Amino acid sequence: MVTPAARREAVRMMMDHQISQRRACKEIGLSRSLLVYEPKQPAKDRPLMESVKSLSETYPRFGYRRIAVMLGWQQPEEHVNVKRVYRIWKMLNLQLPKRRPRRKRPGTDPMKLLSQHTNHVWSYDFISDRAANGQKLKILVVVDEYTRECLALEVATSIRANHLIKTLGRLMTLYGRPKFIRSDNGPEFTAKALIKWLTEHNIGPAFIKPGSPWQNAYVESFNGKFRDECLSREWFLNRKEAQVIIEKWRYSYNHERPHSALDNQPPSKVSGRQNAA
Repeated sequence: MVTPAARREAVRMMMDHQISQRRACKEIGLSRSLLVYEPKQPAKDRPLMESVKSLSETYPRFGYRRIAVMLGWQQPEEHVNVKRVYRIWKMLNLQLPKRRPRRKRPGTDPMKLLSQHTNHVWSYDFISDRAANGQKLKILVVVDEYTRECLALEVATSIRANHLIKTLGRLMTLYGRPKFIRSDNGPEFTAKALIKWLTEHNIGPAFIKPGSPWQNAYVESFNGKFRDECLSREWFLNRKEAQVIIEKWRYSYNHERPHSALDNQPPSKVSGRQNAA
C-alpha cells in the first residue's frame, strides 16, 4: 500500500519534470488539497519520541514494552499507549535483534519446591567473566525466588565454601533468613562446611537434579539478563572496577527495572526492601 507521503513525493517529482500539478495529482490519484497538507502527528509525537530515544540510550537492551512501562512511571498523569510507543520505536529503527528460539524439552519436569513468600526460597549460582587486565571474575549470584530480587552479586577471583558462608551470613543480617536455598551440585555448594553451617541455621539445602539447570530456573533466568544487560555491554579494566559497575547494575535491577512477572514493578516494591542495599 502506497502511503500519502509517498504519493506527495511522486507528485513533486512529476512536477519537477514540467508536468502540471493538476495532471500529476490526477495520474497519481492524490487530492490537490492533500498535496499541501502538513501532518500534525509528527509534532505531537516529538516529545514522546525524545523520551523514547533517551530511555533507549540509557537501557539499550530493553524492548518497547519495557520502555513503555518506564514512560508511564515518568508521566503518571498521562496514559502512555503501548501501540504508539511501538510505532515510534519502528520509526526510530530501535528494534533489537531477534533472539534464537530455545528448543523446548519434551514432557514435564516441574520444580518440586515453589517459593510461597519472601525469604521462603533463595537460589544461588556462579557466573564467570574476565577483566581487560586478564583477571578472572567469578561472580556469586543470590536471588530471592518469590520477589525476583537480586540479593547479592559477589565479585571475586575465587569463591570457596568459607567465602560463601560469610556472604550468606551478611545477607541474612540484611534481609532475614531463608527457609530453603536452591543450587546445583557444584563443589562449593556441596562442601561439608557449608552444609553444616546451613543445618545449624535451620536452612534446608535444595539441590537440583544433576544436569537439570531448568530446575534452578529463577537464577538461570536472572543470569541471562545479567549477561545480556551488563556483562556483555561493559568492559572492566580490573576486578575493583567490575565490583563497582556490577553493584550499580544490581541496584538498577532491583529498584528501577520493571519485571514482567511482577506486574511490571521492580523487585524492591514487591519485597518492600526500599532501603536495603
